[in-house]
Amino acid sequence: MRREATPEPPQPRQISVLLIDDDETWVRTQCRLLERSHDAVSVSTATSSEAAQQALSAETPDCVVCDYQLGDGTGVDLLAEFRTTEPERPFILVTGEGDEGVASDAISAQVTDYLNKLHLSQQPTRLAKRIDSAVEAHRTRQQLAREQQSKEALLEMVTASATRSDLGDNICRYLVDTYDYACAWIAVLDDDGGVVPLSIAGSTDYIEMAITPGTRPTDSTEPTLSALAETEPVVRSLASDTATDSSTDAGLSTDGEPNAGGWQAVAVDHGIRSVAAIPIRHNDICFGVLTVYSRDEPWLSDRQQTLLTDSAETIGYVFQTTAWKRTLLSSATATVEFELSDQRQPLLGLATALPEGARLRTRTVIPRNDRELLYVTAVDGVTEAELAAAVETTESIRSVEQYRTGGELRCGLVAASPTPESSLVDLGVSFVQTVVEAGHTRVTAVVGAETTVQQCVDVLRERCGDDAVTTLWTTADHASVSQTERVEELTQRQQQVLELAVEAGYFERPRDNNTGELAAALDISRATFTQHLRAAQRKLFSAEIHKP
Repeated sequence: MRREATPEPPQPRQISVLLIDDDETWVRTQCRLLERSHDAVSVSTATSSEAAQQALSAETPDCVVCDYQLGDGTGVDLLAEFRTTEPERPFILVTGEGDEGVASDAISAQVTDYLNKLHLSQQPTRLAKRIDSAVEAHRTRQQLAREQQSKEALLEMVTASATRSDLGDNICRYLVDTYDYACAWIAVLDDDGGVVPLSIAGSTDYIEMAITPGTRPTDSTEPTLSALAETEPVVRSLASDTATDSSTDAGLSTDGEPNAGGWQAVAVDHGIRSVAAIPIRHNDICFGVLTVYSRDEPWLSDRQQTLLTDSAETIGYVFQTTAWKRTLLSSATATVEFELSDQRQPLLGLATALPEGARLRTRTVIPRNDRELLYVTAVDGVTEAELAAAVETTESIRSVEQYRTGGELRCGLVAASPTPESSLVDLGVSFVQTVVEAGHTRVTAVVGAETTVQQCVDVLRERCGDDAVTTLWTTADHASVSQTERVEELTQRQQQVLELAVEAGYFERPRDNNTGELAAALDISRATFTQHLRAAQRKLFSAEIHKP
């Protein structure tokens, strides 16, 4: 990732410590030692259990250091109460004398560390080192948990977004809400080559000042524009002393517009400390730039940059393959189901390594790059451990990310490409789903007017072998809609509900299925199914009525 300016060395992150002991002399001594040995530590004190409880109710420190013997209680009692609301935050217990019983009680109450005061007097910096280590470990665990949640959220946003702008809005909103960025936006070019926002979240004041409508990428060194012009990532750390009251020095021309190189002062004036602009691209096509602005950090951490890069890559893949998510309503003429028996294809290979009775259902497939794609898959009949073990033995599956939604095990499977699904999509076919169970793989697709079923069979046989492909059934689609724009107005769930209703004969007389049965097929309530179905019908019928 290219950096236009080399940031200053990172400053130690502030650590807040609550020091609790009924011995005021020991508290004062340790407070001085901690502040002297650690530049970024901030220590508050309490000399009783009651005072400690009041302090903890007002603000939760990064670490609690507590003596075992308190005048009105014990440190173990305070620890047990602390753990009811803070199960993982560091809590270090100190004691004047070694006692196996006290140590056992502290361990049972999930103490982070247990230290003897005699050892601390012999090693004055020992407590500071233990605090630093405990806090760093806790922050690392929190960061890893956030990264996992971010990956899960990204998968959810992909499957829940019906249009490009929906996906962009969801990702920008997530970045602002989760990481407290001042602003996140996706910049694209209009037909005249000017920069315009596709999606934006957070405060827009800086962007409105620094990037006027119609600005071209070469008009300024602002990171978003530079990333658009060069299609390379740009990360900038801004010095707090670049702002000035002079309109010219602050980057404004005499008419109040930003000068080409003066965006930095405008950013600092709006409290922005760092910027990261990541191109959104797939293969050789650049669709735009994802940019975030941060107020709190002097620059973005490597983990934050990785998340932004992953988000931009995902947006690029989805933008390149919007047609992958269109189903029955995308000018289709036939729905076809193929059965595959080639165990080299990723999903069947994975299912073969799973326990008997396992079932895989994939409704979303997204290309990651030229060599890999992502299956978003629901898995039934296996545990997380069994799934992870099966992935390890399946050569065509590169990695797995697992999560549960409503008790259902779902996962993102990164598989080697091309696959049967990608081969069909490359042919111009709309992928619906792949279901693997009982040793069989069934791929359902919607074939358009310009593609024949035989072409699909040919491309699958080329991929899987002549004897590995069977066409199970072909059904004419009499409910196709010629304008895909109407479909893109629907949410992903609305598309799924409407598709299932059409395929299951819900609109036929007599009905083959009721809403309760269809809702159960999607694992949603009957009321939710009906709500989505009515909303989808209203959108489609409204579009038809108001069509020019």
